[in-house]
Amino acid sequence: MKFRTIKLATFFIASIFISSCSSDDDSSTNVDDNPNVITNKFTFEGQSYELKGASIYDENTSTNEPSDIGFNLYNKSITEINNGNDLDNIATIYFDFSEVDLQETTYSEILDYDVSVNGSFTNGNFTPGTVLLSDDNPDADIYAQNSTVTINDLTDSTVDLTFSFTRNDGKTITGNYNGDYITP
Repeated sequence: MKFRTIKLATFFIASIFISSCSSDDDSSTNVDDNPNVITNKFTFEGQSYELKGASIYDENTSTNEPSDIGFNLYNKSITEINNGNDLDNIATIYFDFSEVDLQETTYSEILDYDVSVNGSFTNGNFTPGTVLLSDDNPDADIYAQNSTVTINDLTDSTVDLTFSFTRNDGKTITGNYNGDYITP
């Protein structure tokens, strides 16, 4: 879990840098400002958590060797991340694939994953809060006995995907995300 915590903290920092270098052109429509956009979310035990942002990244940037492709979905927008303030009430989903090139298909071999709610980002450090799903211990209730992620559409800047994780205790986490992503 500590390794993924570092990845998430790195993602937040990279997001701040990337967004601060983005164009100042306000002609694009911000999904957060459009009330007609269907809210992306994940659901656990009847509680829904909005998903506002995503990143997709190659987990091995130190060599040219193929590596896992990681996904982070979170309930904070780039604007919220860029404000420089500490953040709380963070809900995040992390998973990765052992793929060189992502395809529009269903993946069921998802060995690395974490889902948490009520996390915080303080002084550059991420604390996950309540962990709903983790790959740390195969005997734990929060370990996924079954998981699928379906990529319905993927472009250079947008992704449409659905996901479902069934924990060892039979509880499920399901959801979808259809929107922009960044590549830190």
